[in-house]
Amino acid sequence: MAGNRILYTYALFFAFILFVLFDLYLFHMLLIFLIILPVVSLLAALPMRKNLRYALEIDDDIMPKGVCGIRLSARNNSPFPCAGVRFTLERHNALGRVGERYTESAEDIVQFPLGPMRTHAMSPSVKMAHCGRVDLNIRRVQVLDTLGLFALNVSPKNGANPAGSVYVLPELQSRSIQTDEAADLGLDSASYSTEKAGGDPSEIFQLRDYREGDPRHSVHWKLSSRMNRLIVREFGLPLNPSLHFLLELRDDSSPDAAESMLGTMLAFSEYLMARDVTHSVSWISEEGGLRTMPVTGPEALASVLHDLLALPGQARWSTLERFAAEGVARADTHLIYLVAGSVWGTAGDESGARLLATLTELGVCRRLTLMPDACDDATAAALRELGCEVQRLDGSVPGAETEADA
Repeated sequence: MAGNRILYTYALFFAFILFVLFDLYLFHMLLIFLIILPVVSLLAALPMRKNLRYALEIDDDIMPKGVCGIRLSARNNSPFPCAGVRFTLERHNALGRVGERYTESAEDIVQFPLGPMRTHAMSPSVKMAHCGRVDLNIRRVQVLDTLGLFALNVSPKNGANPAGSVYVLPELQSRSIQTDEAADLGLDSASYSTEKAGGDPSEIFQLRDYREGDPRHSVHWKLSSRMNRLIVREFGLPLNPSLHFLLELRDDSSPDAAESMLGTMLAFSEYLMARDVTHSVSWISEEGGLRTMPVTGPEALASVLHDLLALPGQARWSTLERFAAEGVARADTHLIYLVAGSVWGTAGDESGARLLATLTELGVCRRLTLMPDACDDATAAALRELGCEVQRLDGSVPGAETEADA
């Protein structure tokens, strides 16, 4: 539009020069024509502005990270062609939002011509850089005149579904969750099924001959060497597993840390569901209340993900404090505390330290594993002194590398 206005200004300037230098009828008419032409173009655009209808269409509100599958549609109900319909599309990622401050925001401009009495839909290439609930909003729709000199705002009343949201899933974790790692998560129970095998390696359901497709880690190598054939262990199925995930997205976390936390939670949850292990998840919702939901299957996990992808930013330890005060915890619970953001500060963490040291005494849990996205060896050592087990979200254990080198 700026280019068209510059060209028109040049044309008008040269027409005025010719009008002044040469007293010819042709140059008089040229100047008058150039003065009247924008007015005619503007008047022709007014009916299109009144008769334009537009909408934001979303095919699927859950999608993997990448190009977002949305459509912007417009219908020109006037008998005049429209040189251009311009959409200004705003998008905000609600994951990690603190008040009205978003960690990721962007604006996209989409423009296309539209014939008389025609409908046109366009899928803009809107790429999502991080997971989360992305709130989309058509901030402004404008109709351009034929000359491209004016942009007339279309009334918001002409829009249908001008806003919507899409849930962008985190990337799948590259690391695999081994059975012994699942054992570290505390898949133990006071009672086990006598009819069905499970995934708890701390309890043996039965021993049997190897069958094609059995995982290698389930082979009982010592017994196999004695029997001269491969013997496989089938693990026990806990009847009352007490595994609870608590998620805290801190207000100083980065989008990458938030995605790592949700990806880890999703990977563990899918692993547990594959072994028919019921677990529960707690978080602080957008409304500010503590929510707890058991994950019993894919439908329950999808419902949990809808809320987790819009986790607001929280102050350090606020989620754990709320969970200790309001959570439906049991004394036999193994609490997995996933944290995105700074895990420990130089000051102001005295209350968090006291809480970590007294969780088991308060009966909130029998075991606590703190899983930050980043944690140095010194911080991990301080947390272990408070009674925490520490493991990073990527599966590494702080201090283990130092011990291996020693």
